[in-house]
Amino acid sequence: MNHFCMRSFLGGVVALLLLLNADASHAQLFEVKPDVVAKIEKAVPKELMAKPKKPRKVLVFSKTSGFRHGSIPVGAKSIVMLGEKTGAFEAVHSEDDSMFEPESLKQFDAVIMLNTTGKLFLPKPMPKDPTEKAKAFEREKRLKKSLVDFVSGGKGLAGTHSATDTYKDWKEYNDMMGGAFDGHPWHEPVPIRLLGTSHPLNKVFKGEGFTITDEIYQFRADTAKPSDRRLLLTLDPGFKKLNKGKRKDGNYPISWIDKYGEGRIFYCSLGHRDEIYYNPMILEHYLAGFQYAIGDLEADATPLEPSKSEVDITGKWDVSVEMQQGGNEVVWEFKKTDAGLSGVSISNGESRELTNLSLKGKELQFDITVDYEGMSLTIEVAAEFESDQAEGSLNVYNDAGDEIANGTLSAVKSK
Repeated sequence: MNHFCMRSFLGGVVALLLLLNADASHAQLFEVKPDVVAKIEKAVPKELMAKPKKPRKVLVFSKTSGFRHGSIPVGAKSIVMLGEKTGAFEAVHSEDDSMFEPESLKQFDAVIMLNTTGKLFLPKPMPKDPTEKAKAFEREKRLKKSLVDFVSGGKGLAGTHSATDTYKDWKEYNDMMGGAFDGHPWHEPVPIRLLGTSHPLNKVFKGEGFTITDEIYQFRADTAKPSDRRLLLTLDPGFKKLNKGKRKDGNYPISWIDKYGEGRIFYCSLGHRDEIYYNPMILEHYLAGFQYAIGDLEADATPLEPSKSEVDITGKWDVSVEMQQGGNEVVWEFKKTDAGLSGVSISNGESRELTNLSLKGKELQFDITVDYEGMSLTIEVAAEFESDQAEGSLNVYNDAGDEIANGTLSAVKSK
């Protein structure tokens, strides 16, 4: 054998050994004891809520950039077995964020965020070299867009427990997943209330609330609102320790579904403890939720509470912006089109299109992209409208995703 062939042969052997070692380390890292596997197998539902419309494949993703839950191995094993034993889906478990590259992601019907935390698409630690750091932010931006396009284009997103402790400063992710973690005041037996006993995802509970022991989340006040998504389970409002929470609205949801673009969302905050993943009732609730997110189970996602009456913001608004760097005056103009609401921001005679524009009730959000001294800046705006006036805030980010400025704004409708 010549030297070239020998080197090729040895290179192939080394690559194979590295691959085998990687597989082995993955298996060891997520090893689950046989007695726990037996408990999962016993807990898996015997029947599906809905027959799959076609063979389904889901990505179970459990990478963490913050706190790492010890229940991840059991959770991963449980979801994989849930798909295998029922035939609902094939589950691929990974912590490789390159799975979110568009070409890789398109093979899946849904993504299940299993106890993920932090900023998943950035390396840890971040590179110190400015060029490499910029590349990391650019890659993160690409993977973020890939996930948003995946879901809004008609696929599914589901999450367990700390999926809401993931990218808490990424608005689109918070809107998709539905909540942003804001503490866990309870880790004890808690009473759970059903919101809709006949709802397909709640049928397993047979019309009765229940008590369960787990770490219970509360969510940031601007998220997990009953007017924005279909809540399924909440802490019972009669719970004597409810006052340990800090939500002014007293809203402590556990589980919900939602629509995002053409896609579907399911989230359940239960999942801190191992035994959650072999609790028969919760597994059946999970399975129904996953089948909803995949698109096989039809379920009503209409919020139980009507949104605040939506204001008519069409027309021109005179806007005053106050920032540390000084003030500015602009004009916003909104129009209704066949595709929905559109808008522009006019400053010094120059118009810029408003992107990611969303009006829910009285709450308006949008982005503006501007070029400034060779940099591409994104201005994220959030405002609350009344009939003829509005108050809000804005944050300015550079093309690396760093916040470089913020301020407040007030607006009055032009006469």
